[in-house]
Amino acid sequence: MEPEPDSVDLSSLDPSRDATRWDAVASRVAARAIELRRLRRAVVRRGAVAVVLAAAAGLALWLSAPRRAVRTPTTSRGGDIFDWATRSDVDPYELFELGGTHAQ
Repeated sequence: MEPEPDSVDLSSLDPSRDATRWDAVASRVAARAIELRRLRRAVVRRGAVAVVLAAAAGLALWLSAPRRAVRTPTTSRGGDIFDWATRSDVDPYELFELGGTHAQ
């Protein structure tokens, strides 16, 4: 039979041997956790206020924007790609007619 190995002394890892130090460490950790919770709540509260204010400002700007004037299409101006793309009665073959001489 083999002799038993020497036992390892783990008493230095035991937190209960210095109870006052252990209690101080535990109370510091608890205090930091409470402070972090308060900080997170404050950040969320202020962030929510900022989001609401930004949404209200955006809505106010959107509602106060001047209305777009309705333009009637003019036939005196030559057709371009933008006019072709924004019309509702679009014929895809008209695209080839817009730049006629450049494509050849």
